[in-house]
Amino acid sequence: MEATAKRENALSIANCFVSIAKEKGEPIRLLGLIKRVYIAHGFSLAIYNEPLLDRRFDRVEAWRYGPVIPSVYHSFKHYKDSPITEGTVILKWNEDKSEAVYESPEVRNEMARRIVKMVYERYRNWSDSALVSLTHRDGTPWRWCYKEGENAEIPDFITKAFYRKVVDSEMKRAGYGG
Repeated sequence: MEATAKRENALSIANCFVSIAKEKGEPIRLLGLIKRVYIAHGFSLAIYNEPLLDRRFDRVEAWRYGPVIPSVYHSFKHYKDSPITEGTVILKWNEDKSEAVYESPEVRNEMARRIVKMVYERYRNWSDSALVSLTHRDGTPWRWCYKEGENAEIPDFITKAFYRKVVDSEMKRAGYGG
């Protein structure tokens, strides 16, 4: 079993959240999906000292309504405020590059899957607006990086420091450590 979370494409993380919600018969909407993907990335940085998202494909940006991974937003935005019913697909070339095929990105790493499940359960009953409020609080990475009219990047080191405090606080509350 892997000791760390391996970087995943943000769309595979998003699809995993959609799959869990569908399994449980619970709606998940664009705004809540985007926040949960970001939060999972934050917990991966804090717990495993590894980003969940692969920087070659994905970056986190501070948009008006909080942290956003653009690929997730653009892949699911057609749902608008309706529940997301299916995961997204990407277009890839087959091995000999003779034809394009559609593929559904999936989480392949067990530690990444565990983080997604943990975040899903932790924020299961949170409304989208509550998640927006959570990510907009003073001291959050979004608050540090947001610039009106820009989609400024939220660097991983800021996200990691914030979620490390969240994890430490939870550990303290549970009676572990200082």
